[in-house]
Amino acid sequence: MADDSRVKTKTELLKSHKGEQVKQHIVFDAQDRPILVFSASEEAVNGDACLVTEYVYRGVTSTQVMDRQERVYQWKAAWDGNFVFDPTVDYDPDGDGNL
Repeated sequence: MADDSRVKTKTELLKSHKGEQVKQHIVFDAQDRPILVFSASEEAVNGDACLVTEYVYRGVTSTQVMDRQERVYQWKAAWDGNFVFDPTVDYDPDGDGNL
């Protein structure tokens, strides 16, 4: 996975997330653990720079994170197809946490 060369400084992408809404795409391994989490501005489109966080676990079946690193990648338009949130909908009207 190559870093996005359009981001020129180490803090440029992080500053773009400050005070903004973000969206994420998560890739899971064979044990259903997140291994790559891509985060971008909610307005990001295909090819825009995004932050990717990689997780390394202590063992093959462990759920304990041993290592983590952040890099720069590019947001993929295919990741946008699953979002259904509508801010005008009251998803939990009784507040019990069940939809």
